Amino acid sequence: MMECLNVSGEHVLLENDTGKPCLKRDILVADDDAIFREVASELVRSWGYNCITAVDGSEALQILEQENPPTIAVIDWLMPGINGTEICRRIRAGRPRQYIYFILVSGRGGREDSVEGLRSGADTYITKPLDAEELRAKLEIAIRILRMEESLRDLNAETELFINSVPSILVGTDVEGRISRWNSGATEAFGLSRESVVGHMLDQCGVWANESNFEQNVQEVMRTGIVRQLTVPFTREGVPRLAGLTVHPIRSHVGATAGSVIVGADITERRLQEDHLRQAQKLEAIGQLAAGIAHEINTPTQFVADNIAFLKDSWSTVREMLDFIRGLSHDGNPGAKGPTEKDLREFQELEAKLDLDYLIREVPQAIDDAQAGLRRTGNIVRAMKEFSHPGSDQKAPADINAAIETTITVSRSEWKYVAEVDTDFDPELPPVTCVIGQLNQVVLNIIVNAAHAIAEGAAGGAMGQIKVRTRRSDDGVEIAISDTGKGIPEEIRARVFEPFFTTKDVGKGTGQGLALAHTAIVKEHQGRIWFESVVGAGTTFFLWLPI
Repeated sequence: MMECLNVSGEHVLLENDTGKPCLKRDILVADDDAIFREVASELVRSWGYNCITAVDGSEALQILEQENPPTIAVIDWLMPGINGTEICRRIRAGRPRQYIYFILVSGRGGREDSVEGLRSGADTYITKPLDAEELRAKLEIAIRILRMEESLRDLNAETELFINSVPSILVGTDVEGRISRWNSGATEAFGLSRESVVGHMLDQCGVWANESNFEQNVQEVMRTGIVRQLTVPFTREGVPRLAGLTVHPIRSHVGATAGSVIVGADITERRLQEDHLRQAQKLEAIGQLAAGIAHEINTPTQFVADNIAFLKDSWSTVREMLDFIRGLSHDGNPGAKGPTEKDLREFQELEAKLDLDYLIREVPQAIDDAQAGLRRTGNIVRAMKEFSHPGSDQKAPADINAAIETTITVSRSEWKYVAEVDTDFDPELPPVTCVIGQLNQVVLNIIVNAAHAIAEGAAGGAMGQIKVRTRRSDDGVEIAISDTGKGIPEEIRARVFEPFFTTKDVGKGTGQGLALAHTAIVKEHQGRIWFESVVGAGTTFFLWLPI
C-alpha cells in the first residue's frame, strides 16, 4: 500500500491491486491516566489507525478545534481542566465542518451516567477497565457512521454545487415556511445573500414586501399539494421588479409535507419586452386597419357635410320667407288689421316658389342624419382611443361585452365587405378581472383572421357570417368567435399557436397573433384557448377566463 494525505488532512492508503482509496483515520485518545492512554493508543495503531494523544481536557479541546481535527475521539469523562462531557458540548455547539464521533470513557457504568454522557453530545459510551474487542467494535461502528456522514456531506456539496449552478431562482423552505435554501440565482435576483435570509420566514426576509399574500400562497401549496404559478412584485435597490415563480410542495418518503421549493426568474425585462411587443402588434394592427378606419370615418363625415350643405342652401330660402314676413310688419300701415289680399297672394306665390312643404319635410331629416353621422364618427374615434390606449398592465374588473363591442367597431373595415357580424352577449355577465387591453388584442386578432378566412373561402362574392357570443361557464366566462370561412386544415392545427407560424402570404401576416393570444390567455390570465374547425364550413375559437 502507498500512503498520502487527502484534502482533509487524513492519511489515505491506496491499495495497489485496485487503486481504491482507504482512509487511515486520525483518532484522538485523551485520558489523564497514562496507562489507559498508552494501551488504547497502541491498540488503535495496531488496527491500522493513526493515533493522536492528549493528557488532559484542555489539550484535547485544542486538538479538536483545529482546522482538520481527528474524526474519532476517545475521551475520558473526568480529566483535569475540562471534562469529557463539556468537550462534547462545546464541539457540538461549534458545529465543525467535519463531524467528530465521540466515544466517552468512564469508570462509572450506571444508566444515569450513560444517559448524561449521550445527552452531552457523545455518540457512544465505554467503561473502564478497557475491553479491547469492545473498543474495536465501537471504532468499526464509528467508521461506518462517518462514511455515511461523509457520503451525505459529499452529496450535499454536490447538490449545493448543482443548485448554485442553476441560473434560475431556487428557494427552499421547511414546513413552517422558514427559508432553508437560497441559491446564487436568488442572491443575484433579489440582492440578498444566503446568510442574511436562511432561517428567516418568507415574509421576514424583505423581498416580497409588496406581496402580502405570497407566504399564504406557499402555505396553501404545502397544504393542498397543488403546484402554483405566481407573478410576484418585489423591490431591488428601490426599483420595482417582477418575479415569475412556481411553488412546488415537498413530500417526505412517507408522504408527509416536508416543505416547499420555489423556482423562477426575474421576469421584469421579459415582461417589458412582451408589453412592447403587444403594443407594437396593436399599433401594427391599427396601421393595417388605418385605411379602412379612415374610410369608416370619412363616410359619416361626408354624410354630415352633405346635410350641412343642404341646410345652408335651405337657409337662403327660409331667409327669403322670413324677410317677406318681417316686411309685412313694417309696411308703414300701423292701422292695418291684417295682411291684405295682395299680401296673401304674394305669400302664396312665394310659398310655391320656395317649396316650403319640401323644406318642412326634409330639414328635420337632414338634422337627424347629421347627428347620426356625428354619433357614428364619435363612436369610431372613441373605440379607436379605447383600443389603442396602452392601459394598465395590472388586472382589473372589466365589462367584457363592452370591450368586444369596441373591438368589433375598430375592425369593421376588415369584415364589413365580406361578412355580417352578429353578437349574442349574456347581459348578466359579471365583470372579469383581466388586462383588458390584452383581451381586446386577442379578440381583434381572431375577428380579423375570421374575416380573412371568409374572404379566401367565399364563392361568388357571397357574404359570410361572424358570430361573437359570451356566456357564463363554470367559474369563468367563455367567449366564442365563429366564422363561416374555409376552416383550418387538419395537418396544421397543431401549429396554430406556434410563434411565427402563418399561412398568409409574405407581408400579410407575422404569425404572432395567435401565439400572443395563447400567451395572454393561458399564461397571463390562467385561462384557456382552443378551437374547433371543419374544413369548408368554418372555425370557432373559444376563450375561457376565470372570474
